[in-house]
Amino acid sequence: MASRFVVSAFCLMLPALSVSAEDVTIRVGYGPGGSYDSMARVIADHLGDHLPGSPNVVVENLPGAGSLKLAKLVMESTETDGSQIATISSALALAPVFDPDNRAYDPRQAHYLISMTSAASYCITPKASGIDTLDAFLTGEFKVGATGKASTTYVFPAAIKKALDTNYQIVTGFGSATEIDLAMERGDIQARCGIGMSNLFNGDMLERYNVITELSREPKHEIDGVPFLLDRISDPETHEAMKLVLSSSSIHHPFVAPPATSEEALDDLLAGFAALATDEDFLADAKKRGLYLSMTDGPTVEAKIAEYLASDPAVQDLARELVQ
Repeated sequence: MASRFVVSAFCLMLPALSVSAEDVTIRVGYGPGGSYDSMARVIADHLGDHLPGSPNVVVENLPGAGSLKLAKLVMESTETDGSQIATISSALALAPVFDPDNRAYDPRQAHYLISMTSAASYCITPKASGIDTLDAFLTGEFKVGATGKASTTYVFPAAIKKALDTNYQIVTGFGSATEIDLAMERGDIQARCGIGMSNLFNGDMLERYNVITELSREPKHEIDGVPFLLDRISDPETHEAMKLVLSSSSIHHPFVAPPATSEEALDDLLAGFAALATDEDFLADAKKRGLYLSMTDGPTVEAKIAEYLASDPAVQDLARELVQ
């Protein structure tokens, strides 16, 4: 699949300035093995080539609360030299909507460097579960796995449950999506939501799992025959609120820098991530690892977030109710 990168004029004008650290650490808000971890590791193998001084780039996993644990550390970081990068749940971009009293993470203060894909997310079930249609998913009694309430693995099924009055139960506490997959293989969990294209087209996932529904603001039809969830929501107000909830799928796999990051270091990081879009070695490596890329630069991601956070307050109120 071809990669796509949205480059703003601002990004094209970035000068090469001064990430001053000898090492750059990418922290992952989930455990090893999942798509967030895989995306961070392929970036770590190539990003240093596009930063001043060619620093070593290492990956550190720091799972907890659907990446909210790491997001809080991002906000508290005093590092100014560009040495700290994090990849956290895309749903945290809507934190002011979902939990306006929570001050642990503010997407308006963090610096978004890139999102690696704007593809839709999906809900899946094991073939052995017998839950093989959207109707069965919406009416059955089973368990959906989630990492934490800040993650799309929770936010998406929670909103579906409230909007469409489903019977499933959401079980949180998994360290990564990989742990949820293992629980599905054991039969302890029967579904998960928020899975992206990089996971679905990796290995034999499509042979072992049913793809139940597409979760996105607008239908993308990336997988033939998969129903678009919003087509099932007829109430206009609920439809708009659910559309807002699903907005984070358009900025999936985001990478952020702490608010304290200096302007010079931030410019370097933005330029480094932008360079990955035309780095043939990086693109080939990502494809080899089964990662689906449709990259969007940091300024454009931040503009999207500002748009979502400026939506009608009544829509935001209903979206908040849906994810509780």
